[in-house]
Parts: sequence; structure tokens; C-alpha cells
Amino acid sequence: MRFFYQLPPSNGEVPEPGPRPPVMQRVAVRLPVAEPRLTYGLLGLIVLIALYYFSRPAREQVLFLSDWAKVNDLIRAGEYYRLFTSMFLHLNLTHLIFNGYALFVLGRDVEALFGTARFAIIYILGGLSGSLASFIFTDAPSVGASGAIFAIFGAEMVYFYQHRDLHGVAGRQHLTQLIILMLINLGLGLFASTGATSFRIDNAGHIGGLVGGVVLAWFIGPAYRVQRDPSAESGFSVVDRNPIQRWALWSAAYALGLVVLIAYAVTA
Repeated sequence: MRFFYQLPPSNGEVPEPGPRPPVMQRVAVRLPVAEPRLTYGLLGLIVLIALYYFSRPAREQVLFLSDWAKVNDLIRAGEYYRLFTSMFLHLNLTHLIFNGYALFVLGRDVEALFGTARFAIIYILGGLSGSLASFIFTDAPSVGASGAIFAIFGAEMVYFYQHRDLHGVAGRQHLTQLIILMLINLGLGLFASTGATSFRIDNAGHIGGLVGGVVLAWFIGPAYRVQRDPSAESGFSVVDRNPIQRWALWSAAYALGLVVLIAYAVTA
């Protein structure tokens, strides 16, 4: 990737008085991106679960969903695991294709930019945030990975906002496209359904996941900066100035807060 990097005056020279355009140099730098292995693993997992579900007779499909879906009364009765397991279920082929494609596209980008560990944290905790929002604001049963997908959607938007100077015009254009796509998806959620009477598109879960992803990415996301590096071919490299100790602490704090909110919500 190519970025603009503003160079300071060299050799301690004092710039002449008066307005001067900033000295800019186009340099080629490489981001320390990760291989999106977890994205492919998650995609494979939800596809395998869906294939098992689709292979069962209709009556067994209903029982399978009833055992693992987000069902508010059963969660209040102590089956808290449903907030997690519902993130890996899909109601029909259309539901699976839409979520699978979104995970394939967004997941690869976010895992590459954030690293596998931070991507996993955002996907799981953001997905649980979506399940919690669905539990609080929607009585209907629900399933789907879309809460977690909206979390990584929000994370990518935060990344390109925080790094808008690093990526320049192309990055700002990509951020605009992400925002428009997000608004379209939320708008569709107000009117469309997945095709069943008891399981409908859960906009509360989408918004909860989006908010969770935005908050998490803001505090645990990478803080890439360009620095001089004589060992690099271009003389510059990119470093992450958000150390693991800091983002791990923020992750633990978010997880603890989420546990407290879930405990309060299910007993209220």
C-alpha cells in the first residue's frame, strides 16, 4: 500500500518564514497484516452446522433450532449459552449465503488489519453484544451470525476513520462506502424477513453488534503509524502503537461489563 508521509525539515534546518506548502513524499510501506485463518475457520464452522441442519427432517430442524436459538424465556430460565450458540445458526440457505458472504468479505479485511486475536475478541464479544441487545429489545426467537458480522463491520469503519490520514483519499472513500452499506443493511432489516413466521431479521441484534464492534475497535484496534526504518526498502515502516497490554486490558474490561449486563438483563 502507498501512503503520503510528511517529512520534517532535514539536518536541523529552520524553515524560512512565510507560508510554505508541506513537504510530502510518497513512500511505499507494508502493513503488518495477518493471514485470515480464523475467518475461514468460522466460515467453515457455520457452513458445517448449516449443512447438518438442512439435512434433517423438518420436525428435527424445528427441535434443533429450539435447542440452540436465542429464546428469551429459556435464557431467563438459566440457558445462558443460547446467547452464544445462536450466533452460529442459520435458518435457511438465503440466510446462510448472505451472512457467509459478508463474513468472507469483511472478516478477511478485519482479521488482516487487527490480527487474529483482536479479530476473535471483536467477533465473539461483539456477537454477544448483539445477542444481548436482541434479548433486551426483541421477544421473538432469533438465530444468525449477523450480530457478530455487524461487529466486524463497525470495527472496519472505526479503523478507516482512525487511519483516514494514513490511507488518504482511498481510505476515506472506503469509509464512506462502508457507512452507506451499513445504513442500507439496517434499513433492509426494518422491512425484510428471513422467510419464517417466528424468526425474523433482528435489527436490535444488528445494532447491538455494531455498537459493540465500534466500542471494542476504538479501544483495542491497531494504531498504525509510519516511522523511519533504515532496514526497510523504502526507508519507512508501519508500527502499531497500541501495545498488547493495553488492548488486552480493554478487552477484559469490556468482557466483564458484558457479563454484568447479561446477568442484570436476565434477572430483571
